[in-house]
Amino acid sequence: MNSITTNDMILDFGSGQNQINNWVLLSDNVMGGVSKSNLEYTDNTMILKGDISLRNFGGFASAKTPFGKYDLSQCKGVKIKFKSTNQKFAFTLEDSNNWTLPNYKGTLYSTSSNTWEETTILFKDFKEYQIGEATGKKLDDSKLKSMVRMGIITTEKKEGPFTIEIDYIEFVK
Repeated sequence: MNSITTNDMILDFGSGQNQINNWVLLSDNVMGGVSKSNLEYTDNTMILKGDISLRNFGGFASAKTPFGKYDLSQCKGVKIKFKSTNQKFAFTLEDSNNWTLPNYKGTLYSTSSNTWEETTILFKDFKEYQIGEATGKKLDDSKLKSMVRMGIITTEKKEGPFTIEIDYIEFVK
């Protein structure tokens, strides 16, 4: 699936037929970092796990959609069912194929380790980042019509193991 419209309201992860299993792993290795991470699919979920290292200016791991067209302009945010351990995470949106241009992050808040939770992140609460640094700006609603990629990323820059397992992502109107 390389395009999403408001008709595609749920991204249901897993290895079964009609489930999403085409996200790709992207970690600090692309910039010389040495974090170790793995992306796998169970029957019903996507699991991003590994070990974050801060050596060589590293410190992140992520899973991302293929580049495509993602029109989220009719949505108010995302609801994500997930469980995680040992790191903080964010849901990301990108409106450019150029990684040096700003992207947008909405924080996934976990209240307990390794327990299934559902959280809703409103797009009005997404913050703008450029090359990992907050710019102080928020996501402009006009950009929601032309997103080209989305994903899940570790955000804490804390060494050690991590896991996030995602059941689904639902776009909220």
